[in-house]
Amino acid sequence: MAKWTRFFGISLVLSLATWASVQAQFDSGAGRVAEGRELFLHQWEPNDPLSPNGDGLGPLFNGKGCVNCHSLGGVGGSGNLANNAQFLSFLPETGEFTRRTAKKFLGTLHRMHPDFVDTQGRFSLGVLLHRESTNPEFVSKRADVTATLPSTNQSKARILKMLSRRDLPKINALPLNLVIFHEGVQYALAERNPPQLFGVDEIDRKISDSDIDALVEIQKGSTTGVSGRKSGRFGWRGQMKDLDLFIKGACATEIGLQVHEFHQTKDPLQPDYELEGSDLSGEQVNALIQYVRSLPRPEQVLPAEEKGKQRIAEGQISFNAIGCAECHVADVGQVSGVFSDFLLHDMGPLFEDPIPAEPLPEISVGANMDVISGYHGMVRREPAPLLAIDQQHHMEYRTPPLWGVADSAPYMHDGRAQTLRGAIEWHGGEAKTSVRRFALMSEEKQYALIQFLQSLKAPQSAEEAPAGISVTAEASHGVAR
Repeated sequence: MAKWTRFFGISLVLSLATWASVQAQFDSGAGRVAEGRELFLHQWEPNDPLSPNGDGLGPLFNGKGCVNCHSLGGVGGSGNLANNAQFLSFLPETGEFTRRTAKKFLGTLHRMHPDFVDTQGRFSLGVLLHRESTNPEFVSKRADVTATLPSTNQSKARILKMLSRRDLPKINALPLNLVIFHEGVQYALAERNPPQLFGVDEIDRKISDSDIDALVEIQKGSTTGVSGRKSGRFGWRGQMKDLDLFIKGACATEIGLQVHEFHQTKDPLQPDYELEGSDLSGEQVNALIQYVRSLPRPEQVLPAEEKGKQRIAEGQISFNAIGCAECHVADVGQVSGVFSDFLLHDMGPLFEDPIPAEPLPEISVGANMDVISGYHGMVRREPAPLLAIDQQHHMEYRTPPLWGVADSAPYMHDGRAQTLRGAIEWHGGEAKTSVRRFALMSEEKQYALIQFLQSLKAPQSAEEAPAGISVTAEASHGVAR
């Protein structure tokens, strides 16, 4: 009997030790990643059980879950045109503010959307204009704001004035999506295609500031006009240096899941509504971050036959020869095959955007835990400096990493290009020399270069997106031009 007692005692101790080991593993990493995956895939609802201390989905949102906008090439990929984030911005006219005109101006912006002006009287250069809301009246109000600007004599005169101020020929279409003209202020829509999230942990951890500083110095010796400006590593305008804050900001702004550092977007139909507390707990946020950081890196996939491999090798040689690799640098720091310099570049007047890529502000957190800088390029400034923004900053974009590019169409910051050839041909500004060289290449060499890009695939181990989650471009009700 004593032997049996000792046996069961030992078994019990071993069982408890095994359970403790499993629990420690769950708590330390694998479990948090699994929990984060469930949060990434979860389709949120108002007053969702997973956010007992908040209001769940919304009130404004672009998708019911992270995977809705990040599913191309697998869970964590980019998104279709229908998933583009849209920003409402205003076009500042020249002139100086007085105290009276500034107050009137701020009131006009606030009436358009409460997120344009904060409680301290500072305005944002753009506000996220969500596609959906828990309020059924929002859809019709949004349609009124986003309708294409009517072609009247007055609107034509304003457009000609804008073209003149931007040194654009009158025969050119204004590269801005103009919408409502209200109370003397002209508004425009800006679009951002959801970026892929594959490999972001490597970009965050294995590339140092000194690695990027070195690329800035190298480009100072460029003979083709390439000259990158340092920014953050995340976002189309490089507006975020911190990956964790980038993820948290997306929760609050894209899904309406308020977190400790970021408030959910205000509902313009209920501007006084304020959520106290958070939709996601600190533990949930950390789990989601751990999952995004666990997403595998993209990879190059070569064909089995030697002829195909040779064509891809020749395509990469041409890619380097015509200057694409000046900005799309293959290896940066300890990250290989990323094809980006993570710098801002002037892409030319056809890429003008109402929200400029300003010099990167310091990311700081206030006493109430609100992030002081903006999100998605919405950098708050006092009224007077806004009019002095360098026009070049409206045309600058961070070089997107090309790894995984074969599975991330549509291309460019607003998804304007459906094909890789189209994306190449849209390049301008600092890239115009490379585009001209590409055009002069033989059709065979152009094909080889594109085949090289087609070999840069999403990670083969990426989880397939659940059926019915991804929205097709054909279903879009507000695509980019």
